[in-house]
Amino acid sequence: MSETKAQAEALANGFLQSIGESYDQFDPSEFPVAEQMFLYYGKIFNDAVAKNLKISGSIASGKIGELAVPKVNKFGNDYEMYLGYKKDNPASVYYRFVNKGVKGVGGLNAKPKNIKSDTPYKYKTPFPNKKMATSIMEWYKLGKAKARTDTQKTNLTAEQTKNKRLKNIAPKPKTLMQISYMTAAAIKRDGLKTTSFFDNAIKAVFNKDFFTAMATAFGGDMKIQIRQIGNKMENNGYNNK
Repeated sequence: MSETKAQAEALANGFLQSIGESYDQFDPSEFPVAEQMFLYYGKIFNDAVAKNLKISGSIASGKIGELAVPKVNKFGNDYEMYLGYKKDNPASVYYRFVNKGVKGVGGLNAKPKNIKSDTPYKYKTPFPNKKMATSIMEWYKLGKAKARTDTQKTNLTAEQTKNKRLKNIAPKPKTLMQISYMTAAAIKRDGLKTTSFFDNAIKAVFNKDFFTAMATAFGGDMKIQIRQIGNKMENNGYNNK
């Protein structure tokens, strides 16, 4: 057995154990060693996204926490791993706004959010539409529902703090919609803060250590591309070809 193959099998054995204990969305026995390792790292990425969303308090926003199960394609020594959101998930469009942030239109009483200067997104008008207000209303309802069953009182996450504040919002649908329009208008005025929940997960998981580990296990002639719905994602400049 070659040294490279032995290294690959040793790494795979460790990954198999980890996958079997913590990831029940696929059967490791159905995949070759390389695919197993990619899928394992994909699982770690999904976990990192979920953690970042929870820290930022954004997890209650629609289906932004519902990432697709990672997929791997192999073409000779080239591998592509697909991560992120399915096309039929609305979050496949709006996740980038939560990730990068959106600049507000400003105006009287504006309170600009913490938004990175390099975000390409900016609201064009100060007027919220019904779709935006309805989405915010559903977010309010979801947060209120979560708060009712949450008994924790100390060491609250950003999400828990927001949800508990939502408990006191008037329950009448008409009033809640009015509040949602006011919230939408404030967001358009002040902007949507940058969370970098997606970018930070990519940097934390698919860094130099990841590409070095894959090259060590399977040889330096591999080419790895990390993609999201067909779009190449930032990999910090590392690949192994």
